[in-house]
Amino acid sequence: MTTDPSLYEATLLEQRDAANGLVTELAARAQKFDRQLSANETRDLDDALRTEATLTGRIEENRAQIALAVANEKRRAIVDIAKTGRFNESRSGYEYQTQTNDGGVYVQNGRESYFKDLLEARSGNSGARERLDRHSRQFNDTLRQKNITELRAINTSAGSGGEFAPPLWLIDDYVAALRPARATADILTKLELPGGTDIINIPKVNTGTATALQVTQNTGIQQTDLTSTTVPASVYTIAGGQVLSLQLFDQSPMAGTIDRVILGDLIADYARQVGNLVLNGTGTNQPYGLLNLPGTTAVTYTDASPAFMGAGKLYSKIGQAVQAVQTARFLSPTHIVMHPRRWAWAAVQVDGANRAVILPAAGGPLNASGISSTGAAQGIVGEMFGLPVVIDPNVPTNLGAGTNQDPILIVKADDSWLYESTIRAEVFPQTYASQNSLYARVYNYMALAHRLPQSVAVINGTGLITPTF
Repeated sequence: MTTDPSLYEATLLEQRDAANGLVTELAARAQKFDRQLSANETRDLDDALRTEATLTGRIEENRAQIALAVANEKRRAIVDIAKTGRFNESRSGYEYQTQTNDGGVYVQNGRESYFKDLLEARSGNSGARERLDRHSRQFNDTLRQKNITELRAINTSAGSGGEFAPPLWLIDDYVAALRPARATADILTKLELPGGTDIINIPKVNTGTATALQVTQNTGIQQTDLTSTTVPASVYTIAGGQVLSLQLFDQSPMAGTIDRVILGDLIADYARQVGNLVLNGTGTNQPYGLLNLPGTTAVTYTDASPAFMGAGKLYSKIGQAVQAVQTARFLSPTHIVMHPRRWAWAAVQVDGANRAVILPAAGGPLNASGISSTGAAQGIVGEMFGLPVVIDPNVPTNLGAGTNQDPILIVKADDSWLYESTIRAEVFPQTYASQNSLYARVYNYMALAHRLPQSVAVINGTGLITPTF
């Protein structure tokens, strides 16, 4: 039995509906043929009616327990109202409402400091410990209520506890920082990093079985044993720290602002680091990025006068790369990834009649080579060949003999698996007590596995030099 009362009731209702359906079916069968129920049917009818009655009782009992839990939660809220602010009634009971914009304990630009509470909790401050515990509960509740992808793969599957998870508004806010984010990383399959391991080995069929025509009856059939291998994904640590003065916490009237400056900046750079590794990782003491992954398909675009349309131009090369993935992977790619400068260049190209070849979706374009859907600086901005176009500033612009080329990737993104654990934040007085300083640290673990290199095609060549507008 599930511990979630609402899910438990849904299960009971489903079982009761099944029993009720059987009763209806038995009655309809006898009526259809104008006959009495058989002995077996009568026994089945009695069993179904007993089951229906039993399940109805369990449903009522479960609803009574839910009502009692709501009442207890309301009572606790009233007892704690002086300490917690005010409470709002919700569908699941009474929930604390704090003065935040994400339902958490630590407010943007507020007086409560996450770092300071981490420090003082180690010294036995019960108020700091209570706030951290409350933040931990709210953090986990939010993760259960929200789609994990909305939190960019942040989860609590591995780590030492929710109190080490930064406030959610910081996790949600890091993409807006003044750094490249992780647009390509966020289209991969994102999974929880299991604890207690430094490498993940994903099973993979290396060569499959086979079938063949049986030309003559009673002769042996084809038998080919499959062989297997593994795709290893080593676990890497991404970490950063900052020394800061104790006076910032003791004297600042808005201590939470310091959290925003330091935590927000460290988490922003963590996002940049992951985004860079997903694309540019070398495979030496770091994971292979998509651009350096062995076994991918290379498409060369050589052009002394690059243009988007026309024979041999970029548009046809993108089509060539799309079919290369389809041919090698036997499934279609899911995304086209390029640098923002390449998409902007494509968006200003015109055909022989000076008509734009990338048109805005709002205009209801006809016969367009591509569609522009947003003006975003990172992430999905449009569509080509029926695939979403992702622009990512982490795509390099210094490749090729002239160190001025930016590649284009065509990928089946869900074939690459990105594992991440909980981002953790800590603060320590050691060894900076002699200078009245603290050391703040943010770290996380990640692993990257590319299951099928056939899912990636990369376009390179002189046709992708620095664009001219």
